[in-house]
Amino acid sequence: MYDPTTQMPTVALINHIWNRYHDTHRREMPGLIALANKVETVHATDPNTPHGLTDALKVMFAELEDHMRDEEETVFTALQTERPASAVSAVPSLREAHDGHEAALNRIAAITHGFRLPHHACQSWRRLYVGLGKLVEDLDEHMYLENEVLFPRIEMRA
Repeated sequence: MYDPTTQMPTVALINHIWNRYHDTHRREMPGLIALANKVETVHATDPNTPHGLTDALKVMFAELEDHMRDEEETVFTALQTERPASAVSAVPSLREAHDGHEAALNRIAAITHGFRLPHHACQSWRRLYVGLGKLVEDLDEHMYLENEVLFPRIEMRA
């Protein structure tokens, strides 16, 4: 399937990643954390409850925030100001952070029993899992654009 974002000029791609993914993660993650906390609290005695999800999301969001800030301050700034050489050294650690995000998503999938809702799940629980599904899709797309499109452009300029 053709993805037009892969053909964007680098500065446009950076702006797309920042606006579509970084801003979205920052806007949506606090709500997911609050919903997870609500579900864990209200259904504390239910064995189907995703126990530990709130903490896992908090840790993931903190790591994601640090990672996005690093990208914005080093890589994005370097590329927008036509200094790609200063971004090259950051790429290996950013790729490693993406591996950590994948591991966090796997942990969340395990906590949620593969994102399977019990038949008696309340509306909050259902909204939580819909939001988590969107997070997984967004983060997958986000990391794909960086790993497969943006980072190779940086490495080719080195």
